[in-house]
Amino acid sequence: MGQVAQRRARTTDAIITAARAVITEEGAAGLTLGEVARRVGMRTPSLYGYFTSRADLCDELFRRGWADFGAATAHLVPVEGTDLHTLLAEAMDVSVGWALSHPAEAQLMFWRPVAGWRPSPEAFAPAEAALGQAANALAGGQRLGLLDVAVDVEELVQVWAALTAGVISQQLSNEPGVAMAQGRTSRHRAALVRMYVEHYSSDRSAP
Repeated sequence: MGQVAQRRARTTDAIITAARAVITEEGAAGLTLGEVARRVGMRTPSLYGYFTSRADLCDELFRRGWADFGAATAHLVPVEGTDLHTLLAEAMDVSVGWALSHPAEAQLMFWRPVAGWRPSPEAFAPAEAALGQAANALAGGQRLGLLDVAVDVEELVQVWAALTAGVISQQLSNEPGVAMAQGRTSRHRAALVRMYVEHYSSDRSAP
């Protein structure tokens, strides 16, 4: 990478860092290019050379967030001998913990807090990859006899996503900054995992 490209990459990262800070402090609705430009020490028109609009900046935060989330959860794959409850408990902890340590990205990933903004197809690609990763892991659980093969994988994924995103949303919206072990909802995440396992395990006794 040449010097010009390196400088541009550093400036882009500084802009993203400033945008994260604005969202964390003011909420996603408070994100403006003018405030981000002020924090990185440039004029707003100069920022347009990096991000042409607030939507463009939100796209990059969304894209980076899902790419990082996918990398953080990539190891959560069942293998022979895996205990399903242990694996899903770790998956819940990693997912919620990641969101609580990335509150700016999480607002854009799990909510739609910016009026008129929807992630572009390019920005959404890492989110689809993360969902596919989860689907492959849960399908692997079925192949290993851990999860009921009669249940459609899409249901397994969507219910799991609803549980995880629900804990994240409750924590970020009602108790931002509170530790995962102390949150009114997040401290009950083990119970949610247990309910999921009991409902979808291969040896469940009721539909």
